[in-house]
Amino acid sequence: MRMVLFLLGLLLTQRVLAEPDTFGVGSGRSGALSVRNSDMVVINRYTLLSTGGVAGARELAVSDASGFTAGELVLLHPSSGVTPVPASGAQAPVDLSLGPVGRFEFARVASVSGTVVTLTAPLLHDHPAPGTQVVSVPEYTSVQVAEKATLRAAPWDGKVGGLLVFLVTGTLTNEGSITVAGMGFRGGRSFNHTSLQGCEGLDVPVAQGGSYKGEGLVAERFGVTSGRGNLANAGGGGNCRNAGGGGGGHGGVGGVGGRSLDDRRNVGGLGGAPVLYAPAERLIFGGGGGEGESNDTYGTGGGAGGGVMLIRAGRVQGQGRFLANGSAAADTALPGDDGAGGGGAGGAISLRSGGGLECKAVEASGGKGGGTTNASLGTGPGGGGAGGVVFLQGAPLACPQVVLAGAAGLSSADKDARGAGPLQGQEGLSQGLSKTLESPLGPPPAPVLRRPANGARGVSSQPRFEGTAAPGSRIHLFLDGQPFAEFSLSETQNRFTFRASEPLALGVHEVRVSSTLLGIRGALSAPVSFEVGGEVTPEPSAVVMVVPLEGARVEPTPLLAGKSPPDVTVSIEVDAVEVARVAADADGRFRYVLTASQALSPGTHQVSARVVGTEEGEALFSQVTTFEVMAPLETEAGCGCGTASGGGLGALVLLLGARASRRRARGPARRPPAHLPRGPTPREPPAPPAPR
Repeated sequence: MRMVLFLLGLLLTQRVLAEPDTFGVGSGRSGALSVRNSDMVVINRYTLLSTGGVAGARELAVSDASGFTAGELVLLHPSSGVTPVPASGAQAPVDLSLGPVGRFEFARVASVSGTVVTLTAPLLHDHPAPGTQVVSVPEYTSVQVAEKATLRAAPWDGKVGGLLVFLVTGTLTNEGSITVAGMGFRGGRSFNHTSLQGCEGLDVPVAQGGSYKGEGLVAERFGVTSGRGNLANAGGGGNCRNAGGGGGGHGGVGGVGGRSLDDRRNVGGLGGAPVLYAPAERLIFGGGGGEGESNDTYGTGGGAGGGVMLIRAGRVQGQGRFLANGSAAADTALPGDDGAGGGGAGGAISLRSGGGLECKAVEASGGKGGGTTNASLGTGPGGGGAGGVVFLQGAPLACPQVVLAGAAGLSSADKDARGAGPLQGQEGLSQGLSKTLESPLGPPPAPVLRRPANGARGVSSQPRFEGTAAPGSRIHLFLDGQPFAEFSLSETQNRFTFRASEPLALGVHEVRVSSTLLGIRGALSAPVSFEVGGEVTPEPSAVVMVVPLEGARVEPTPLLAGKSPPDVTVSIEVDAVEVARVAADADGRFRYVLTASQALSPGTHQVSARVVGTEEGEALFSQVTTFEVMAPLETEAGCGCGTASGGGLGALVLLLGARASRRRARGPARRPPAHLPRGPTPREPPAPPAPR
């Protein structure tokens, strides 16, 4: 098991506190919503960010602020504009983690004046313009959607739309349809050429026989780029003569378009690339399918991708469906001797409940590629769109997820897909992604800071901050009321350590900690006051891990040893899991050798120890030591790091002697405090979110 503590150390001093996502399931300020039979309701308003929003800013310049009011919640969503722009035809996954695209941010409106929306707190992130839209977010007490009713988004028009976002403090009952199907990135529009053949290349101009690519994450290219090369998650257009368009990409890769009429050449549009991101923090539209090449007016354009749905509720129930499917491309019109368009990719759905989550289905499948209808001329069908992305959270969870790839279109003349994808046996590459978390939506528990101790004096000017927090969370340190550092824990690590990289000023300081888990920010820890400089505060006896040394390379069953107060019981933990409880002797020494059944896998591991037998929250903790277990071939060659009791104990005695000598030379050493609360375990359920 690998455990990695990613210390990013982002110093953010002198910055006004921004507003993290503590909105939970909302305030209920919008009251109850009832969508009756035959109703088709759009509840969100959309406007374009006309000037980029910078992290720390409170004013948003928008194209149209009408309808936005003080007190309401809004969502900022950079919908397109990925950089650097992937090369045409590149089908490697597009990683969004280092840029703003898809990363949504909630904010509350303080006031509206003209085309300026002022927020109650500064932005956390940068939001570029063009490419970012601002969406109103209703906060309901309850929502009911009748069996024949539809709650939907406005379709994406290239600037705004495509998002359905709302919060519900109480119950969302869906018996009908809540949908963003076909409301994402647009499919390449149909265009009729003169009769051309033999076209090659990824970016063939329309005048030379290329067909329009679909729309995707690359901004301002829709309707102006053509040729078989996909552009990020947008499907490529079929080349002449009469090749099919490629399917859009998202959770997987879109299907390639079918072969051309002339010589069955493989010049159908390439499928859109898959996209990598964390759905708790980002959501994007499904890529649009590429156009099928047309010279007889029978060809078809690509299907639109699915939009984005972001819903949080206290509870979700009913037998309705939540839909973000990509649109199918149309079949060619009879007599149909032209290429058909590719299907749109499935969109994204984030549906999170503070209680149970029940529905008939959550669907974000790709759209089918268009078929070709001429019975004697083999022209290219369209490729199927890739499946989208679904993220569900709730407990209990009874809501099937469907993220299938769209099927390739068929050629009536060939009785097959004429090479259009996804190819048989390779559908898995085009299927979408689904993540479920069977636990209630809620903030993570507040972290616990255990070093420095509250009231400590004589603290180093570059102090080391240690504590516990929920595994997998992002840690936020605040020093003297200002953001100080951020770093992340792995999903198996619940302890953190961070040392200040720059000296702090002499005097008293206050530190607090919060954490973010799956996009939700938790409460701040209790304040801890400490003084840099001044008289050293005596602290209780420490627990110290001595063997293995930091960075040591060991065998799979190493000796674990250290020093503690005398005659106590010590819990030894490897990778945050207790492996043994041992008794320290009269000199405070403890040791344990892992058994064969506890042998560690090759790779990086961490060990720590704590005193048990005291009240919960009062245990003494050691430092966390990272070491590496060698692979079997390395241990067979010999490493000089055996686990024999004599050698290991000798090393322990020598190390403890050296530590004692240094202490005598330098005076009393600082030790961790005796009364320290223990951190949360992964099995502790989070509390329900408090409405804001």
